[in-house]
Amino acid sequence: MSAARARTPSTSAAENLKRPEGIAASRLFVGRAPAAWTLPEQIAAEVGEQILNEQIAPGERIGEEKLARDFGVSRGPIRDALKMLEQSGLVSIVNRKGTMATPLTEQDMREIFVLRSGLTEIAVRGFAPTADNLAHFRRHLEALESLVQDDRRILFWTEANDRLMLFIAHNCANSRVARQLTTLSLQSVRYVRRALASGLNTALERGEVVKFYRALLAAYEEKGDLEPLVQWLRKMVGERIDKTGGIL
Repeated sequence: MSAARARTPSTSAAENLKRPEGIAASRLFVGRAPAAWTLPEQIAAEVGEQILNEQIAPGERIGEEKLARDFGVSRGPIRDALKMLEQSGLVSIVNRKGTMATPLTEQDMREIFVLRSGLTEIAVRGFAPTADNLAHFRRHLEALESLVQDDRRILFWTEANDRLMLFIAHNCANSRVARQLTTLSLQSVRYVRRALASGLNTALERGEVVKFYRALLAAYEEKGDLEPLVQWLRKMVGERIDKTGGIL
């Protein structure tokens, strides 16, 4: 399979920031190695990554025939790949109008962040603090802490942040919460990257997030009261939504 030719990223993207790779695949195919992906899944992972990087711009039409030429395949695997991306919220497929990358709107952003906040609260309350889970929590937190001061790797920091929260979600004994948070995490990537490119996240703010996770870990270890931490989380999310508004 030949890779599609990458185009110049959107000017809204953080062009001077180092970017993690494979974000789309890590959300689309949780826990599955690339060797196990079907052909449509491989295409979905690559096209999804182009959408997240805004190599395919928000609202841009995505032609099946062009993708088939780019990947050297028939249109069948392309259609299957686009259906996967539609289910994840990255593309919209409309009869007689074709497929387009989902547009970015402030309303959509607010709805995604509010839903993420509510589901995250459920995950935080339901996390199982087993010895093994706590050990993995510490490793995720160490990775997050190591990136707090590195502005060039801020996109790696936000990915580490998401991975820690998704780890909590996938160990909260509620598979629906985990699945929905994984999808919402994918849908929020473009909004978060635009906010970061606009300078709306500082080392001080990142340090506040780390303090929250340290306190959350201590509460799990000591079987303490989680409600003050849920309120703290709600406050941070509310501030984030307010700051992110108007970036589009």
